[in-house]
Amino acid sequence: MGSRTGSIRTAAAKHGLTVEEYEAKTVAEKWCTGCKAWHPRSDFPRDRHRGDGLRARCLAADRGKPRTVRDPAKVAARVAVQHAVRFGRLPHPGSVPCTDCGHTGDDRRHEYDHHHGYDVEHHLDVEPVCTTCHADRERGRLDG
Repeated sequence: MGSRTGSIRTAAAKHGLTVEEYEAKTVAEKWCTGCKAWHPRSDFPRDRHRGDGLRARCLAADRGKPRTVRDPAKVAARVAVQHAVRFGRLPHPGSVPCTDCGHTGDDRRHEYDHHHGYDVEHHLDVEPVCTTCHADRERGRLDG
């Protein structure tokens, strides 16, 4: 009820329009989150899971986006850890305190850090850390 009105007001302000202008514009057009521009609604593929029934990115933005190539060593290391957790060789990272700050609780997710790299011999050489400490570790690796 009130949340829809608030979200429309926020979206209108973000685009520098009044609520009335925004509602009139969205009848025929839609904002593309990929190329950050207004396009005719016909430029968007259908997505029945979204409120308006259209995908958030236009076809042109989807076709122009570069495909991300994942590092196969990282993928293999993550799969090895997931397998070890599933079969009880490693505890679930959320059930143990963070190695760096000692955090426990549900307010932050805990994950395993491959602190020695992603080589096969180090797949299970991991430390449980909270998301905050993991981000700090990653920044430190990029800086140093």
